[in-house]
Amino acid sequence: MTAVSVIGLGAMGGRAAARLAADHPTLGYDLSPAAREAAAQQGVQIVDTPEQAAKADVVLLSLPMPADVVAVAEDVLASHLGEGAVVVDLSTIDPAGAQTAAAAVAARGAVYLDAPVLGRPARCGAWTLTAGGDAAAVERVRPLLEATIARAVVRVGDVGAGSVVKLLNNLMFGAINAVTAEVLTICRLAGVDPALFAGTVAESGAATVSGLFRELAPKIVEGDLTPAFALDLLAKDNRLAVALAGASGAPTLIGSAVDQVNRLAVARGYGALDTAAVHRLYADLSADRPA
Repeated sequence: MTAVSVIGLGAMGGRAAARLAADHPTLGYDLSPAAREAAAQQGVQIVDTPEQAAKADVVLLSLPMPADVVAVAEDVLASHLGEGAVVVDLSTIDPAGAQTAAAAVAARGAVYLDAPVLGRPARCGAWTLTAGGDAAAVERVRPLLEATIARAVVRVGDVGAGSVVKLLNNLMFGAINAVTAEVLTICRLAGVDPALFAGTVAESGAATVSGLFRELAPKIVEGDLTPAFALDLLAKDNRLAVALAGASGAPTLIGSAVDQVNRLAVARGYGALDTAAVHRLYADLSADRPA
């Protein structure tokens, strides 16, 4: 049986490890004692070091920042992976970071795939993974991933391409997130009940309705900012997307505005809250305006 491990047992990695552990012996490592304990309760075999986790045949990464992925690739995987191992990186990082990690892994005779997740943590098992990297390696891990954490693994190109798709997806998320907060603020200041507006639009046949609007609008109206996706992580993803656009020569008239909204909201201390917390920024700015 293929030996599997997960390095990074947070919101996404913890879900992935639990799904894998239901069918396969799965090793797990995380810096957080709470994350380790939660994974252990789901049947994941916790190891003491990332080096131990790196010895599996298939190693999944789920780490918060590009620098974390590069550090693990260069400091751990490059010296402890087995030859022929496949690293499946579920993290949301920049294409350059993915390529750096891939080079470190390749030096060990192993293969790196950037395969970030399209889908919420609770949808683990029905995720889509956008994989960049060697086609044969994608086919090697596809049965394992599609039997456990993913509805589909879609190869979108070479290493880095998976990250491009994910960053652009999350830039769309950021735009919908910001404009939802904006329109509900305008609605309130214009004298219309935001709850009435949100409910009416959500149940209409309007082309503007999306699953994300239906999720975000009630959070904003009810003030429930329990993080399903933390604003500081969205801000990181959108910052990387804008940088990607700049490197590609693409204009970001909307993307740059979204990036600025996120930066302002994080600067006001809302980064640990749900992305819907950008509504608090709009409320703050409205209150700050002279009468």
